[in-house]
Amino acid sequence: MLMFYLAMIDEKVDRLTFNKLYTKYSDDIYKRVYGILKNKYDAEDAAQETWIAICRNIDFYRDKDDESAKAYIIGIAKNQAFIILRRKKKEGCMVCDIDKFSEKNVSDEQCLYNICDGHDESEIFECIKEIGEPYSDVLLYYYFHEHTLKEISQIMGEKESTVGSRLTRGRAKLIQLLVRRGYHD
Repeated sequence: MLMFYLAMIDEKVDRLTFNKLYTKYSDDIYKRVYGILKNKYDAEDAAQETWIAICRNIDFYRDKDDESAKAYIIGIAKNQAFIILRRKKKEGCMVCDIDKFSEKNVSDEQCLYNICDGHDESEIFECIKEIGEPYSDVLLYYYFHEHTLKEISQIMGEKESTVGSRLTRGRAKLIQLLVRRGYHD
């Protein structure tokens, strides 16, 4: 695969830079995206898209120190993994729009996704209803009806920030309830 990427780069100095980055960080990239996606094939796709993005902008990395380059590369890898997660949401998976949440919420979202994976939707639906208002309404609109925070705020006549807070708190309550009931990621 390395030869494929190197063929995309014109300048010899850039090929050397890419080769160094690839050799140094390819394992880290794969581990990071696999940790997010929990799927070998999706992780391979995310890693490949990461390296292609780096090839396209290799001149950016010429003068970067190792720590700075690694931070950028890991950031690209995480973004590629989240793009795949968003694509899966459109295919019916229960995943959030990553851009709307902080890093803590993203990990909670991934935790919830992992816990729910493989369980019947009706079981999850019952747990959400058990949490009660106002959290259950937001969770149902968000996960089952796939509305955005903005849409939910309009439906409920609440501020978008209020809806976002309820989603975050409701998600945490749902995770606790699912774990107490023996659901595990």
